[in-house]
Amino acid sequence: MVKFLVDENIGQSTIHYLKEQGYDVVVATVTELSGREDSFLLDYAFRGNRVIVTNDKDFGYLVYRQNLPTREVILFRFFQESPSLKIAALDLILSKGTAQILNHFIVASEDKIRSRSIHIP
Repeated sequence: MVKFLVDENIGQSTIHYLKEQGYDVVVATVTELSGREDSFLLDYAFRGNRVIVTNDKDFGYLVYRQNLPTREVILFRFFQESPSLKIAALDLILSKGTAQILNHFIVASEDKIRSRSIHIP
C-alpha cells in the first residue's frame, strides 16, 4: 500500500481524506519533521518509501535540478487553494493504481494532471 508524507502546506481536509481512505500518513507539522528543509523531507520520504504531497514547487527543483533522490512526489499547483480540488485530484491519481504513482513526479492543477517518471539513482 502507498504511504504518504504530507508537507506542512497541505491542509487538514486532505490529510483527513487520506487517513479515511486507510493510508499510512505522516504529517510534517505534527512530527519531528516540522520546519525541516525540503531536502530533509525528500530524504525522509525516500528512506521510508513515502509519497510526498505538497504545494511547494521547490521539490521539482530539488528532484530535477539538484538530482536529489526521491521516489514519488504529488505537487498541487492550484490557483485556488480549495480542499475539494486537492481531494478530487488525489482521488483521480489514486484511482489509476500504484504503478502510475510509484517513481513519478505528479503535478495536479485545475485543468490537468501531468506525470513524469523519476530516475532513482
